[in-house]
Amino acid sequence: MKRRLTILILVITVPVLFFMAWFISDRSFSLSMEREKQRVQMTETIVFREIQKTMMQTEYINAVAYAQQYHDYYLAQGIELIFCWNSQPIAGAQLPDSKYAELLQGQRRALLDTENHPERYVVAEPVNSHLTMILLRDVSDLYLMKRNYQSLAFGCAGIASVLLCILAMVFAGILTHPIRNLTHAAQALTKHTEQEISLPVGRRDEIGTLARAFSDMHKAIQTRENQLREESDSRQALLDALAHEMRTPLTSLLGNARLLQGELPADERRKIADSMAKEIHRLSDMDQQLMKLTNLRHGEIEPDPVSVLSILNGTVERLKHQAEGITMDVIGQDSILYGDCELLSILSDNLTANAIHASEPGMKITLIAEPQGFSVQDQGIGMTEKALRRACEPFWKADKARTRRHGGAGLGLSLCQRIAELHHGTLSFESSPGAGTKVTFTTSIQPVDDSVTCSVS
Repeated sequence: MKRRLTILILVITVPVLFFMAWFISDRSFSLSMEREKQRVQMTETIVFREIQKTMMQTEYINAVAYAQQYHDYYLAQGIELIFCWNSQPIAGAQLPDSKYAELLQGQRRALLDTENHPERYVVAEPVNSHLTMILLRDVSDLYLMKRNYQSLAFGCAGIASVLLCILAMVFAGILTHPIRNLTHAAQALTKHTEQEISLPVGRRDEIGTLARAFSDMHKAIQTRENQLREESDSRQALLDALAHEMRTPLTSLLGNARLLQGELPADERRKIADSMAKEIHRLSDMDQQLMKLTNLRHGEIEPDPVSVLSILNGTVERLKHQAEGITMDVIGQDSILYGDCELLSILSDNLTANAIHASEPGMKITLIAEPQGFSVQDQGIGMTEKALRRACEPFWKADKARTRRHGGAGLGLSLCQRIAELHHGTLSFESSPGAGTKVTFTTSIQPVDDSVTCSVS
């Protein structure tokens, strides 16, 4: 683009320069020629008046003598005179060209002769009915000056063209520099490089507007690429963990299926069938939890006012058959959250189910209604700092033996964390080995209307 812009500038400006050089030299010559004509005509008038006084009534013989005298006298002053008697030159003079005969028409006439050398400006005026005076002025010096002016003007135009070529290249470089930066930025974006490109975002013209728009687009694309990369890494980690997690129950199912192919007592076959049913239930639960987690990846909630006590009481009602020998209490004052009733119920159910799995008969689980959320506290085995750091990772299990006993998939807390994120909230953990665990969900979203609540049965 820089080369094309330079050529375009030169194509437009160089002919203009040479035209201006020609026009100025030609105009200067025309003005000089006009002044010279006026001067010649004034000189002719003065000479004619003097000659007319002398030769007005003269005869041919005297006219020839006077013509020779005046010719020699004015020739010494740089003025050439030719006298014609009845259209014929006298005193040995000759007309330079046949076209000079057009001047002998009985009245004052002027002629610019450029076909012969030297160039002349000629003025003819009749003295009487027989005699005509012709004054010839050499103007070849003006034509020489014209040629010199034109050579000088064209030389200056040529030098100016060279300088203009250099300036055009510099100007085109300055003008196209931000466009080249945009091009480099686009190429870097295409090649997925992290190269920093300086864009003229501070300019107040169209280039600056384009640069700012491109910079915003570049940042948006980079942000989106980072998000997609994180999602891809998360998805890959999830798939890797899923493949690893499914290997154990599938291996167990395959081994039990081969055992069933043999001859076994009815009791043994029943035990193997129960074990297979347990593994199948585990796979089914894993599938359901994974589907929920996947659906929530790109979902958006449709929030409504929700009663916290209604959610916690619903959780106790649904999970009490799993908590054999474990006491579950709901305490705290009711408050209203603004969120998705079903998702908040799943969050409460998963946290309570984890508390049940970590507890033994005789222990107590407390569901606490908070002003901006709720908590689930148990008296179970607790977690180490390492387990707390990885608690929300998919398929992470602090106690694998306990998880196998209860059939967990290791996706519950991952699902809980995603639900908390959808509600612009957080999950906080308080735990230590042997001292139980308290998980608190807190959201900053406030309800728009406390008069309507969603209940959970």
